[in-house]
Amino acid sequence: MFRGSIAALPTPFMEDDRVDEESIAKLIEWHIEEGTDGIVLCGTTGEAPCLSHEEQIGIIRLGVNCSKGRIPIIAGTGSYNTRHTIAMTEEAQAAGADGCLVIFPYYNRPTPEGCFLHFQELNKVELPIIAYNHPGRTGIKPPVKTLAAIAELDSVVSIKDGSGDLDYILDFIQASDLPLLSSDDSLAVPILASGGAGVISIVANVIPRLWKQCLSLLLQGKIAEGRALYRQLYPIVKAMVLETNPQCVKYALSVMGKCRASMRLPLIEPQPAAKEKIAEALIPIQLEKLGV
Repeated sequence: MFRGSIAALPTPFMEDDRVDEESIAKLIEWHIEEGTDGIVLCGTTGEAPCLSHEEQIGIIRLGVNCSKGRIPIIAGTGSYNTRHTIAMTEEAQAAGADGCLVIFPYYNRPTPEGCFLHFQELNKVELPIIAYNHPGRTGIKPPVKTLAAIAELDSVVSIKDGSGDLDYILDFIQASDLPLLSSDDSLAVPILASGGAGVISIVANVIPRLWKQCLSLLLQGKIAEGRALYRQLYPIVKAMVLETNPQCVKYALSVMGKCRASMRLPLIEPQPAAKEKIAEALIPIQLEKLGV
């Protein structure tokens, strides 16, 4: 259902710290023009932990109104509280979202059975779910058999994996027919070459057309061509994770004139050395040399 290049959109802010709705609308329109396959709003890259409930729902409504059905809008609705996750997902559904991205419960570190029951309850909402496994952010790494069991739930349409563990990912791909989406741009080539369905991406925010082209080649089985393009894009991929996400990508977008670089604490703008490396990676001549 969701595949290819899916951009995890940052949330721009105004100088007075309000959500910059105009910039969000322009970013969505740009992604549509560039061919991006889907947009995640209010995920990790969207600074969801720093948004109020009202802001999150407002951003989701805005995204749905801007897209007008031209691109799937996936709402970040997950939390460590099952009741709250269900309520947020119901509101996203009412707002017209095409699906939801739901992180495994974090901080309270439930057992594998607790994780399964969390998604089993959420399954009742009947909004397409991307179940998001990211041990580095949640503190839990469910067994592959738990992922496979969650994948059997009717509303779960894919797994997003941020474990960074290729053996673990490949074990899931062998155990389940459900599409797997990578959370890591850096692992796009091995995951897609091994049967993955796409990437929920950071770097897609700054090079949407090129990233879509790279992933399309890999999904078409043109591995050598996709790998060759990826190698040229790698400096930009690497620059986006020099510091905690989304600090680097939001700064990159500010360099490109797409939005302000301002963050909400405890997130901050990148340090000067990182800013310099990001700016170098985005020099237009570097993209022109790609010949695409």
